[in-house]
Amino acid sequence: MIERLKRILLDKYLDWRLKRRSSPQRMYDFGENLKKIRHILLVIPEHTNIEDLISGFMQKLYEIFTRDVIISTFEKKTFRAEDSTWLGLPKKEYLETFQSEKIDLVIDLNQNEDKFCTYVCAILNAPLKINLESGRFDHIYNLHIRTNESKTLDQKLETLVRYLRNLTQIPTKSIS
Repeated sequence: MIERLKRILLDKYLDWRLKRRSSPQRMYDFGENLKKIRHILLVIPEHTNIEDLISGFMQKLYEIFTRDVIISTFEKKTFRAEDSTWLGLPKKEYLETFQSEKIDLVIDLNQNEDKFCTYVCAILNAPLKINLESGRFDHIYNLHIRTNESKTLDQKLETLVRYLRNLTQIPTKSIS
């Protein structure tokens, strides 16, 4: 009974917090900002095996952003109870660990909007946040990769890689 109440409260709280969060107001030169990426956080979907991502997708990210980039992961399924509040949200200390890492880019790989993962993305100070799936909380992210809903995660990741490659290779031109 208490667990069910906690889930309901968490769901309502996340809805309220995410709706109140404003969209990033800053204009971005994505090509220029992507060239400065040094630390990427991948938000791994609950039912995705991280080993499947390491060989393909992560390797391609290293190629795009050079070997100097650091890639970290956040997996909801491995989020520990001792790192969470009574309601199930990340504790302040846990979040401070992420903030101290100075993450430049967050990529939410969820194919269905996950409020908990979106909340984690929202509270991180990363200047660039990408999601793969449209939802009620799109305003949390500043770059959306849209693909056909029938595509597999691998196909969506290939589209994301193609976009990132194109954006990092665009020469910056000044407007006179």
